[in-house]
Amino acid sequence: MAPSDANGIRGVRTVRRTDLVLGDQLGRGGQGTVHRVVRGPAAASTFSVPPAPAPGIDGWESVYKEYRPEVLPDLDPAALAAMVELQGAGGSEPGEARWLAETTAWPSAVVEESGAARGFLMRSVPDRFHFDLRGLKSSGERRLANFEYLLNDDAYIGGVGLQVSDRDRITLLHDLAGTLIRLHRMGIAVGDLSPKNLLFCTDPRPECFLIDCDAMRVRGASVLPQAETPDWQLPAGEERATAAGDAYKFALLAVRLFARSQTTSDPSALALTSSTLGDLAREGLSADPAARPDLGRWADALGPVIAIASTQATQITNLAAASPTLRFTLGGSKGDQSQQSIAPSGAGANAPLPPWYSPGYTGLPGQPGSGGGGTTTGAPTPPKNAGVIAAAVSAAVLVLIVVIALSNHSSNTPTPSPTTSGSDYSYDPYTTYSDPAPDPVTTSDSPTEDAVAQASVGDCFYDEGTSTTPDLVSTDCTTGAFEVVKINDDTTDLSSCDGVTDEDEAVSSSADDLVLCLSYQNSGGDAFHASQGDCVYGQSGTGSEWDVESCETGNFKVLATYRGTTDSSKCKGWPNYDEYRYYPIDSDSSLDVLLCLSMNYPDAAGDATQNECLEKGGTDTHPTFTNTGSCSTSNVYVTGRTNTYDDPSFCGNDGATWWENSDYPNLAYTVCWAWR
Repeated sequence: MAPSDANGIRGVRTVRRTDLVLGDQLGRGGQGTVHRVVRGPAAASTFSVPPAPAPGIDGWESVYKEYRPEVLPDLDPAALAAMVELQGAGGSEPGEARWLAETTAWPSAVVEESGAARGFLMRSVPDRFHFDLRGLKSSGERRLANFEYLLNDDAYIGGVGLQVSDRDRITLLHDLAGTLIRLHRMGIAVGDLSPKNLLFCTDPRPECFLIDCDAMRVRGASVLPQAETPDWQLPAGEERATAAGDAYKFALLAVRLFARSQTTSDPSALALTSSTLGDLAREGLSADPAARPDLGRWADALGPVIAIASTQATQITNLAAASPTLRFTLGGSKGDQSQQSIAPSGAGANAPLPPWYSPGYTGLPGQPGSGGGGTTTGAPTPPKNAGVIAAAVSAAVLVLIVVIALSNHSSNTPTPSPTTSGSDYSYDPYTTYSDPAPDPVTTSDSPTEDAVAQASVGDCFYDEGTSTTPDLVSTDCTTGAFEVVKINDDTTDLSSCDGVTDEDEAVSSSADDLVLCLSYQNSGGDAFHASQGDCVYGQSGTGSEWDVESCETGNFKVLATYRGTTDSSKCKGWPNYDEYRYYPIDSDSSLDVLLCLSMNYPDAAGDATQNECLEKGGTDTHPTFTNTGSCSTSNVYVTGRTNTYDDPSFCGNDGATWWENSDYPNLAYTVCWAWR
């Protein structure tokens, strides 16, 4: 591979189309086709992340997406090259290239033909994000495990061979929230976030993998015009491919994942699992982007729910062995209806279902559609005689109903009048399965290990108990967990943790005579634990990370820190107050944090008010202003002030000085001054 002369892609990793030997077609969509790469130039047939080979990264099989000729006029080759460069040497922060390769099918090289971009190489999808689709037989074809399969009822999910619990669902959402947060920090918006381009696995742990990455928006640029999946569109008129848009579609995914639905926007089912998550979903589906919770709030709320969510997984794994139940309603006069259920018995109980009932065929309600993303595969179509079979089944049911109706009347029962009689019934053609008997519950006389006694500094837990009766559940040190930062032995005094750095909560055990000092793990950066006088900084957008850093011009000084509240009105009385940052913790409002902030301006002019006296120093082109506290020791005074940057005309004949932090244009100024 060598730099290309093609317009917009010079200097990035490129491969000539003629140097590739392609294998099987893996998928086909509206934009193009995806093929396995059998052979190519060095490092083209296997995926590589520079600058050097790394275990678990290099050696992955490459696949090639080739755009259709009709979409090439709309292709932005420079945007595609920028995506490749983001994973190249120097294109991202240390570790980000590896993370992108492990989490997404990110473009790794531009493929050119006759000097123009024709497509790109990317890594193949890891095997753990596939599953064997089951139909009427005990095994089936290998499929990509995209989220569409999870947006169906449990009978369907179990029937296709998947075992997914509510804890898996919560953990998948938590993992996806973390992925989106990191992408947003890198300037990447997914845009078309939908179940078609989102894969999952539950073994060895629940996690997500993103495909169709060339549809993402990177630092404001898109390879092709932004598009949206039907039923996954943003509110009318909203800009596509933004962090706020991703937050909206994340809320929609959370709602549908627990409703087992492809189309609903009702968060009731999610609220049954967690009222906090239900509230977040309602806010997240707001038509106002500014009103939606960012992904950090979602991550904070999802973390604690993992430990308490049900681990009961879908169990149906063989459609052929499941006994269908036909449901219908017998109708007499209006308002006098009875519902009956007839379950086939004897030989009929094991009769195979009609082919179109199998989740392996399209046409079943909720079945993931074929096509879509470039790496998805379609489902087989129903048999051509499906309509004939359906008619036969309907006729058989009708005969059965007539027989039952006649058996309920004696031979001298009068015939109902036409106005009140008839075979008014409804027939549900979908299969209902009975869950298998649960495994017998086993008990043990061995006591549960005391998590408090066994804890070490650096361990992380979810705390489902109280300060004096802790119920710690061991977990990774992730958002929503508590990390042990200090252990105080020979005491149960919770105040012994007062003053411990980053301590948010303390729990004690009288049996073990010790106290654990715990620090809450927040996704919003270490500014969550900032103290008065610290300096912090982060972007103003939703989901941004704020960190403590050395005080310098352009960042913020913490005027005050409030715990257990997010009421920003508390900041208004502080001198030089400019901005606030709050961290609402939905699972426990006592952990809420509010930071009152003051911009670190380059000099005293930044906070000066009209008629305030200052001492001017420096030069005419680079002046400095100091507040001496007294007009007698000052040589200028402020004659005016505007929040408009670089506006000396506002000052007329007076002197002017101006400054701006481009991330916070609302805090810019032009200050006018005159000699005393």
